[in-house]
Amino acid sequence: MRPVIPVFWRPLLLFTALALWPGLLQDSGGPAGHLLLFVVCGLGLVPLAVGLSNLVERLVARLGPRLGGLLSVLLGNIVEFLVAFNALSSGLYPLVAMSIAGAVVINCLPVLGIGIMIACRDRDAVPLDPINQELANQQLLISAILLALPSVFINQPISDALQGNSSNDSFSLYSTLVAVLALIVYGLGVLQGQRGAAAPYKGAEPPTEESQARVPLLPLLVALTGLIALTGAVSERLVGSLDLLVEGAHLSPLFVGLFLLPLFGCLPEALVAWRAAARRDTPLLITSTIESSLQLLLFVLPLLVLCGLPLGRHLHLGLPSVALAALAIAMVMIERITANHSFNSFEGVQLIALFAALALGSLLLINPEAAAASGLSRLGGP
Repeated sequence: MRPVIPVFWRPLLLFTALALWPGLLQDSGGPAGHLLLFVVCGLGLVPLAVGLSNLVERLVARLGPRLGGLLSVLLGNIVEFLVAFNALSSGLYPLVAMSIAGAVVINCLPVLGIGIMIACRDRDAVPLDPINQELANQQLLISAILLALPSVFINQPISDALQGNSSNDSFSLYSTLVAVLALIVYGLGVLQGQRGAAAPYKGAEPPTEESQARVPLLPLLVALTGLIALTGAVSERLVGSLDLLVEGAHLSPLFVGLFLLPLFGCLPEALVAWRAAARRDTPLLITSTIESSLQLLLFVLPLLVLCGLPLGRHLHLGLPSVALAALAIAMVMIERITANHSFNSFEGVQLIALFAALALGSLLLINPEAAAASGLSRLGGP
């Protein structure tokens, strides 16, 4: 049986231990120290994310397609959820929705783009499953529209409307209702996918009786609980270091939330996608990129809205125009490259080039002082 954390990832556990060092946040000083602290916490998160992914896969195989499928829906993006939840509980409203949107952009542009190039390395084109792909595209589009609607309707300044606050105002109520609608749409989509020949959501193939007998359930649950607790602790340190980084290095919160923060949570799943691409396993490649993005927008983000209510943290489903544009570009490109139910290596290059242009624009063209004037970089909430 494969280890929960493979040997390749174990050296990064040193960064996990460093990230949990009690005085780590107080010992860092200056922009360089804040950046180093952020990198240490991010790298410390990676082996935990790999371990969680492996444990969820084993539990899915152990519980069977029904319970396992439900578990994969609940825990498929647990790392992104924990990071965003820590940001929400700390009152860092601008980074919550932007980090989820950033994970979607990273999944759909560079991760999928590199995967396409790997899969098409010695072929002109690689075919896709049209039935499952069309359902995933439809769900991804409606999820992006649901996220964009609050930003379209509101005309208040970014600092007052598009972040969140501790008061239950009309925008908070609207965001909560839209979150419930999104969860309903996601649940119906899961049921629709399970009626097809192959469910388009995360999950393993049904295991053999021999593999089920080899995996005890209780140790898996104990290990999963422990890894979730460790991931939550490291993600809390990551969010704390991120706050210091934005204040000390004068980086644009758009760049940090949309491109920098999601990188560490996306890395383990990106490697899964690229290994699948090397085998030309296009269903797994699509599951690890497009359908993972669908789960982030229709399940994880609405769940964060609801989880914030008992904490007095009213997350608003709103994004600044740059983040909405990045999401729109990702949706358009996904629809375009899958329209003929196949993709080629040049389409992968296009996805990577678009991501590079978006990331460079948010880093070089968004003035942190101008963002501060609009309230976007005021991370702390009331």
